Amino acid sequence: MRIDIEDLHVTYAGRTVVAGAGLIAAEGEITGLVGPNGSGKSTLLRTVYRHLRPAAGRVLLAGTDLRGLSPAAAARHVAALPQERGGDFELTVREVVAMGRTPYKRAFAGEDATDRDVVARALADVGMARHAGRRFTELSGGERQRVLLARAFAQQPDVLVLDEPTNHLDIRHQVELLALLRAQRRTTLVSLHDLNAAASVCDRLHVLHGGQVVASGPPREVLRPALLAEVFGVRACVVDHPLTGDPLIAFDHRAPDPDGPDLPLSAPSSARGWSRAVTPVNAHDRERL
Repeated sequence: MRIDIEDLHVTYAGRTVVAGAGLIAAEGEITGLVGPNGSGKSTLLRTVYRHLRPAAGRVLLAGTDLRGLSPAAAARHVAALPQERGGDFELTVREVVAMGRTPYKRAFAGEDATDRDVVARALADVGMARHAGRRFTELSGGERQRVLLARAFAQQPDVLVLDEPTNHLDIRHQVELLALLRAQRRTTLVSLHDLNAAASVCDRLHVLHGGQVVASGPPREVLRPALLAEVFGVRACVVDHPLTGDPLIAFDHRAPDPDGPDLPLSAPSSARGWSRAVTPVNAHDRERL
């Protein structure tokens, strides 16, 4: 199913965090949100999985306002892996993953064969099947992340919403998780700090800055040196990855870009060049989809 975010405004603790954001997550595609800390990525995602209520604007699932669905119906369609993992669960790994079946169960209903099969497959997908009997509290941060992702898979959602899913994972498990997302081809909305990971896994990127979507397009069109300088305040060049052919961003780690990112982005400067290189927000999406 497709997600449409229309003119979204979100306030948090008396401050406007998302201001008029609009974007599309196309059916079956991985759509990435990138931007500096504080740009509004997590806040926007929280409105999609209904943790926050927008002050204005809508989040549509296949044309239906998500706020009009019951919590159980929404959970059958949208599963989330937030950054905040909550308190420690005094449960086994398998019991935590089985919580993902809750939207499909009546009160006090037990597991059936379908539930057991779905939970087993979700654990296998994230490489945690052999840890099913361990206590969740005994796991490392990376292992907990994989278990919570399995719980989201167990919901069998139409849409996955993932907020920095590679946090706490070592390199091998980061690669495996991103490969798993690509293989599933489920509608996915994901925020990532690692721009090279975003360039590799995402079909389309939306760049957030100051609570606004300032650029959208395929990774190769969006991740240009001028945009990286203006939005992230870094010097970088973009080359082809020698193994995959994906865009590969090589950062100058010796010093930040002295000119960024303090320029106002409500009206991006064409003198820096990146606004001409990126598809205008929303217009191309609506023509394409």
